[in-house]
Amino acid sequence: MNTASGQWSSITGGTENVATGQWSSVSGGQFNTASNESSSVSGGRGCEASGTHSSVSGGSSNDAIGDRSSVSGGERNDAEGIIATVTGGQDNTASGNFSSVSGGRNNDATHAVSTVSGGDDNDSMGIDSHTP
Repeated sequence: MNTASGQWSSITGGTENVATGQWSSVSGGQFNTASNESSSVSGGRGCEASGTHSSVSGGSSNDAIGDRSSVSGGERNDAEGIIATVTGGQDNTASGNFSSVSGGRNNDATHAVSTVSGGDDNDSMGIDSHTP
């Protein structure tokens, strides 16, 4: 059973999905949650968009925690910073504000405006840093 309890929230498909935020939405999948204002999960399994205006496009066990953050897909990826982005891969984290991880596995962009382009086990830890 799906539950859309937020004001003006919606769930258009899937099963066991929850939309509790105002104007939040879940488009499908299973065990997905959109829990903050204007947050959305487009599909996947076990994904959560908990930041204001955050989104998860799909995948498995992905979380968009920071305000205006996004995860496009993959598995076990986290976008924790404000306007942080993870575009895919596995076990990646963008925790700095305005940080991004473009894919790969076990990559971390931990400071503001830091970027990891992909690969395996890379860390971009300085402010305005880039790891190709």
